[in-house]
This record gives sequence, structure tokens and C-alpha cells, in this order.
Amino acid sequence: MKKYLPYLIPFSVFLILAFTSCDRQAKPANSDGTQTNKVLLISFDGFMNEYLDRNETPNFDRFISGGVMAEHMIPVFPTKTFPNHYSVATGLYVENHGIISNSFPDDSLGGRFSYGPPEDSPNDERWWGGEPIWTTVELQGKTSATMFWPGSEASIHGIQPTRWKDYDGSVENIARIDTVMTWLDPAGEVNADFATLYFSDVDSRGHSYGPNSPEVDEAVVEADRLLGYLVEKIEEAGLTDHINILITSDHGMAELSDDKIIFLDEMIDMNDIRVIDWTPVAMLQPDDGKKDEIYQTLKENEENYRVYKKEELPREYHFSNHYRIPEIIMIADVSYTITSRSFYENRGIVAGTHGYDHQAPEMATIFYASGPDIKTGETIAPFQSVHLYELMAHLLNMEPAENDGDLEEVIQILDDRF
Repeated sequence: MKKYLPYLIPFSVFLILAFTSCDRQAKPANSDGTQTNKVLLISFDGFMNEYLDRNETPNFDRFISGGVMAEHMIPVFPTKTFPNHYSVATGLYVENHGIISNSFPDDSLGGRFSYGPPEDSPNDERWWGGEPIWTTVELQGKTSATMFWPGSEASIHGIQPTRWKDYDGSVENIARIDTVMTWLDPAGEVNADFATLYFSDVDSRGHSYGPNSPEVDEAVVEADRLLGYLVEKIEEAGLTDHINILITSDHGMAELSDDKIIFLDEMIDMNDIRVIDWTPVAMLQPDDGKKDEIYQTLKENEENYRVYKKEELPREYHFSNHYRIPEIIMIADVSYTITSRSFYENRGIVAGTHGYDHQAPEMATIFYASGPDIKTGETIAPFQSVHLYELMAHLLNMEPAENDGDLEEVIQILDDRF
């Protein structure tokens, strides 16, 4: 695995741009001379398979019966929004792309990464390692268009999608679909080869009301309606036989309880550490000379969580080899919250959350696919989300950038003719 330095722009990138930007409409064809089909990547944030099992979702049902579904998809660790969406986009584990959580500091960059205002870090390419799929698309003479996918606002390697939007949660979901459809329309000015869509309502309801709530079920039924509307628009544009649609998510959701609280400040002196992230994975940077003492104290009190030194984390977490990852990692058991006594007494806890061990059943998420290059009516075994980058590159007839995925892990999704 090479070292990923997102703020260094290779000279070769400029050479590629010089040749590709001259003819935006010239798109590489397959070896037999035919054009590749488009790819639309959709994320329903915080979506679990069980949500379909307990609700009437006729549009999802039709979509799945005409394509492929995984028993579930395994996210990367930690199971939070930005790390996982960017792993899907790059095919990299978190330790190789560097987005370790939704918010974290980097003293070498003189700031803090955050997805909310007033921070502008999502637009600063120095935070983002690796090469996301939309950059690969642009570098290889094709056209990308992204709607709110984490990371797509940044100019990575000096390149942005042909069309993109800064995140604005107030934009109605129907409007998001309509905009993306204008980008995909073969008769439009963009005629994108690759596009993304992102919806957050299921995740938001899960946090506010818990994954087992009627409010989440309402959001799932609305997601089903959105899928139906999208399929109608694809049919109207004449794209049904020319677009592969991948529907996925970033993580699941777990119910929280006031009876399951871990008070960090009642075990260690908070003046001896810097908390990089709180819960459910507490990332702790001890002051100089305090690492062993703090680790030993947490180890002695290890109940309803596991604690590791960074270098001792099991390899399957892929969360040790980046300088932004701090020295001590606490992983709460599912449904437990790591907090401080004062914060809990003033703010309490939300009803549901994610971020736990990526192998926990509650964190498993969805993968459904349908299109001209996808098999029909099949269910496949679980796979890790990092393999999706390789799948998308293959569908778009592109050479993938270096990544942690393996096309062989998902090749069974593809129609035998492809």
C-alpha cells in the first residue's frame, strides 16, 4: 500500500487533464466498440435490511427482484457517515484515506475537519486521501456528477466532478432526484457517465427516535416512494437499459439506553488526555508520558467496552496506520454510550446511534443493484463496502486507482455477459 498524500498533485495528473479536457464529449468505449452503461450510486444513510422486512416497500421489492441483493454489506470501522461514504467512493480503509470520523483535528493542517458550519474543511482537498470514483471518472475522459456525497465538494488532485453541490440538507429529496436526472439525461448538457444521490432522512429519524420507532418506518416508506419516483424518471429519460443502479448505505443503527452509560471522566483524569472523538468509539490522545498509565487504568476497568493501544488493534479494523488516529481506542459494546457525567446530565443521549464495531450485526447495512450489467433475482453473501470502488470502475470500463478492494469479491453481481 502506497502512502496517500492528498495535498500533493502528481505531475501525471496534469498530463492526463491536458489530454482529456480538450474533448469532454469523447468518452472511451468498450473493447467491442459499444459505449459503457452509466452508473448511479445511491446512499440511504443509516439504512438496515430489517427496515424492508417490517414495512411495505413495493418499489424496493421490485428493484431487488429485478437485480441482486446482498444478505448485508459490511461497513468499515468506525461505522460513521464520513469515513464510510468515503471508503465506498475510494475503495480504501479508513487508515488509508484518513477520514477517521465525522469530526477530528489535524494539527499539521492547523484545523479541525467538520461537516458542519462554520468549518469549510470538506472543501479542502488536503484532508482527503486516495482517489474517489468521481475523480477516476474525470481523469479517464468520462463525466461525473455528484449530489451531496461526502468528499465530492473537495477538489481532490485538483479535480472536481463536472457537476456537484455543496451539502444543503434543506434541499427536498425530490429536487435532488430531478437535478441528478438532468445531469444523467443523454440529451442534456452534462450526459454524466457516473452520478451519486444521497438521502439522510432514515438516519436522522434513527438518531432522534431509535431504529425500532414508527418514525423510522415512516422514513423508510418515504424512501420507497423516492425510489419509485426515480425509476419513473429513468424510464421517461429512456435510460432503463443503459444505467446500472447501486443502492447502498454507510452503516446500520443501534438503540441506546440511559442504563448503558460509560462515564469516561469517572475512570481517568480528563486533564491528561485530548479526546479526538467521544462515542461509541472514544479516540484518546494522552499527554506525553501518560499513555501507559491511562491505558492500564482503562484496561483494569474494562466493562461494556474494549480498549486498545493503537498499534494493538486487531488487523481487521484497518485502523492503526494513519497519523490522525490517536494512541488509545475504546470501543463501546453495542447500545452503550461513552460520555462524561456533566455532558450526560446536561444533554442526555440520543435515541439511536452508530459508530460501533463494523462486525456488529446492528451496524450491517444494505446493498441492492439492478441494471443491464447486473444479474437478476439473486442474493449474494455479505461483502465489505471497500469492494464497491472496484465494481464501479469495472462497470465504467476504467482502470481503478490503487485501493484496498478486490473485484473478485463482488464479481458474482455481474451478468455473465459482462
